[in-house]
Amino acid sequence: MVTGGKNDNINKDTHQITSKGITRILRAYNTIGEFLKTFLDKKTLYKKEFLKGLDNSLNDIVKGKTKKVKKFTDFISEKPYDC
Repeated sequence: MVTGGKNDNINKDTHQITSKGITRILRAYNTIGEFLKTFLDKKTLYKKEFLKGLDNSLNDIVKGKTKKVKKFTDFISEKPYDC
């Protein structure tokens, strides 16, 4: 649950966190990820399925199979195409 309260801490009893707390967690997560990338190969960091999807997406970009997103609402309402 995200709360908008003044307290920036995670409440361990109710598992509530403010949006500022989530921002701090995501920032820390990204920092750890960047640090790990300096020591570990991406095959170690990511699952095989993720890497396959990433490669497919990059190939789609190179082949021009993507559409430019002009509005976020158009992006989230569009049906995915078959891979």
